[in-house]
Amino acid sequence: MPRELTELSEIAFKHGSDKCPQLKKYSYTDYYFDLLSPRRLTIKKVLEIGVHDGADLRMWRDFFPNAQIYSTTTLNKGMINEDRITTLHCNTNMPSEAKALIDKIGSDIDIVIDDNTHLAADQIATCINLMPHLSKDTVYIIEDVLDTKIRESLARYNTYIPNIGNTIRTPDNTLVIVGYRKGEKTSILVPSRGENFEISPGTTVLQRTVQDIYDKATGNFEVLVGFDGPPYQDFPDYPNLKVIKYPDVVGIKTMINSLAAMAHGKYIYKTDSHCSFGKGFDEILQYEMEEDWIVMPRFYVLSPSTWEWQDSRFYDYFYICCPFTDPRGLRFKAGGHWPKKTAEKLDIPIDETPQIHGSGWFMSKDYYFNTIGGFPNIDPYGHAQEPIWLALKNWLGGGRVMVNKKTWYAHMHQQANNRGYTMDNRQTKISYSLAANYWLGNKWTERKHDFEWFVDKFMPMPTWPDNWKELYNDWRKTQ
Repeated sequence: MPRELTELSEIAFKHGSDKCPQLKKYSYTDYYFDLLSPRRLTIKKVLEIGVHDGADLRMWRDFFPNAQIYSTTTLNKGMINEDRITTLHCNTNMPSEAKALIDKIGSDIDIVIDDNTHLAADQIATCINLMPHLSKDTVYIIEDVLDTKIRESLARYNTYIPNIGNTIRTPDNTLVIVGYRKGEKTSILVPSRGENFEISPGTTVLQRTVQDIYDKATGNFEVLVGFDGPPYQDFPDYPNLKVIKYPDVVGIKTMINSLAAMAHGKYIYKTDSHCSFGKGFDEILQYEMEEDWIVMPRFYVLSPSTWEWQDSRFYDYFYICCPFTDPRGLRFKAGGHWPKKTAEKLDIPIDETPQIHGSGWFMSKDYYFNTIGGFPNIDPYGHAQEPIWLALKNWLGGGRVMVNKKTWYAHMHQQANNRGYTMDNRQTKISYSLAANYWLGNKWTERKHDFEWFVDKFMPMPTWPDNWKELYNDWRKTQ
């Protein structure tokens, strides 16, 4: 069954852009919608090489409400200059003119689309001339590629041909996406326990998660699925997939440690076994990554029945809940979704966050073991507090915890009726208690900061009263 047309396809059709499938020439807009809609509000600059009749430029302007749209032409006519649309005279085949163009616009262009002559030689020259002057996270797209061997001439960059759901047989209905640099391998870790909930007959949410990884990851990656005891599941013959079947339950933190130890990638991305992902998430997370960062993508809620976002709400920031005001005792309560902070800082694409959601995070393997030290064996079995251990250890150790809003993932919130095992409430309480007493008590001897420094850095935070220091001091007197 054909997918329903996206909003971008409708906008393109309204303006007469041949990028939309309705005109039966090219079928790019539905793919672009999936790739770019999570960044729709934060994209500020779009450059399209080639003006034509201006339909594409008006499409981009209407889709990206905060963006300035630039285009180039080598002709002395057809210069389109309208609200948020600027056309510049430039021959991007000429290195000096390409450099002057970027000097004028600025290197912080979010998207470049080459829809000019469609000739392979021009596509290669334009890319080689522009790429060195662009920010490393620019999305560079070559449209209407008739000869995919142009990738051989662009071997210095990371290139791939995306699956655009091609039902239109135009010979050049093909895209090439160009990345700033060759990416390192990412090992995607999928710890799972009793993940038997079926999203459709015969397909579990775990199997669908793994399928989504292979549909959405675009770089050099491997997938390691770990079964925390039986029952086990089967998968198609995916490349670079390793399945580890533990005979008994070892606990999620121990499972993550073991999967990370088996990983071959420079980076590890840990995901819960009930998630979907943004296109190219594995590469996007690498483009602006520092060694002492732990990074989470933008967070959505997943609807398992449709395998789409539950709604358009997303969360970029997560706070740590105050342990002194929780009616259930001293603990860092799970959650901490922070919609107010998310709304206030939409224009910052990569930013600090107090903590992450434990369902998806990214860091280098070396940093995980040699700085973070993996998860400690003082709490190997606990389901709870995974993000607390990571976030506080990194912040108090001098690192940073970040959100990268340029990509996303969606997480299915599990309830008792779709979790394939019974939560051990006793062990969960132990996990909460261990984490609270460890971090509040400043028991990590290698820390660079005390816990109080962390709270001061991010205040005001929800759930934290003005007199939190008084409550903290009262607690310390009891220790």
